[in-house]
Amino acid sequence: MKFNKIIFTFLLLSIGFINYAQKPNSDTRQFIDNAEITQINKDWNVKAEFKSGLGEIVSFFPVEAIDLKSNKKVKSLQVDMTVIYQLAGRSYNYFKSSWIDLNEVEEFKVFLEQFVIPNLKDKTENKQSVTYIFNSREITFSFNIEKSTRRISIYLKDNGSTDYEHYFWTESQVSKLPELLTMLKEIK
Repeated sequence: MKFNKIIFTFLLLSIGFINYAQKPNSDTRQFIDNAEITQINKDWNVKAEFKSGLGEIVSFFPVEAIDLKSNKKVKSLQVDMTVIYQLAGRSYNYFKSSWIDLNEVEEFKVFLEQFVIPNLKDKTENKQSVTYIFNSREITFSFNIEKSTRRISIYLKDNGSTDYEHYFWTESQVSKLPELLTMLKEIK
């Protein structure tokens, strides 16, 4: 009997550890995936957008997802990304949507306010760089400074796994980061 309790406790701890170790998708994605019928309201009036020189686009905008059977609602920030990738000498577009839950939006605002915006004009010495990284359940946002070059990179995730093949980066749009912060402050 005592041996069974030990085994049972070990199994429970193992399952808990495995569930904790795997970063789940956002609450918003889980809400949408679990609802049988969903309505998603997008507010295109409140939007921040970044474009690369290749024509790639990342858009941030608030959404409200509604489970039409239960009438439960979830608000979050949607991130739409269209990037171009090469395969066998041909160009293809890749599109993906991810979500940042409201509690993560608050952390994202703090990240931008305290670490990115104050350093937009910073430079580094030769052969040095500084990178600031924000991780949410579904995106990784990186701000890199190397010499006088500044770059933002955005990677989307699925089930905690970062997609390193399809990502967005730009150097020319870094000056638009204050617009992203302003837009995030409007989300409630």
